[in-house]
Amino acid sequence: MKPNRRAYTLFELLLVMAMIVILGATIMPSMEAMYGEFKMSAAADSVRAFWAEARAEAMDTSRPYRFCIVPGQGNFRVAPDHADFWSGGDAPAGGDGQAYLILESALPKGITFSTNSPSGGSGDSAPAGQVDPGAWTKVFVFDAEGTADTDVEIFLNSSGQRPLSLKLRALTGAVTTAHLEQ
Repeated sequence: MKPNRRAYTLFELLLVMAMIVILGATIMPSMEAMYGEFKMSAAADSVRAFWAEARAEAMDTSRPYRFCIVPGQGNFRVAPDHADFWSGGDAPAGGDGQAYLILESALPKGITFSTNSPSGGSGDSAPAGQVDPGAWTKVFVFDAEGTADTDVEIFLNSSGQRPLSLKLRALTGAVTTAHLEQ
C-alpha cells in the first residue's frame, strides 16, 4: 500500500505557474484592447460634459464661452470668450460680483485631440493649469443663445484604437460620436 501524498512537487508547481503565465499572455492583449475602448468612451463623455457645461453657462450668464484644445495633446479648456481669460495669468475678477466658469482638464493618458483628420497622436498632456497660453487652439464658441459659431468635428486618437469622432451641430448644440475605421 502506498502512503498518501501531503505536498506538491516543485515540478508540479512550476508546471501550474507556466500554464498561468501562458494563459495570461494570451488574454492580456484582448483585455488591453477592451480597456482602450472604455478609455476612449470615457474621454468622449468628458468632452461632451464640458460642452454641455459651457453651453449652459453661456445661456445662463448671457456671456459667450470658448472651447479650446491643444492639438496633438489631450488638454482642453472652457472659459469666457474674452482675451483676458486666454492670455495667461489670473483671470479678471467680475465687476458685477459674478463668478466666471473656467474649466481645464486633460484626456486620459495616451489619448490626444486632432481637428482636421484622425491621426495616431501619442503626445502627452500637460498637467491641468500648466498649459502655455499660446498653445490653445479655439475649436468653437457658444453664444448666449446656446448656439455655437460653427459646426465642429474633432477626433480623439489613441495608438492601437479606432479614432473617435465628436461632432457638434452649431444650431442645436447636439453632439454625436462615432468610432471611425483606422
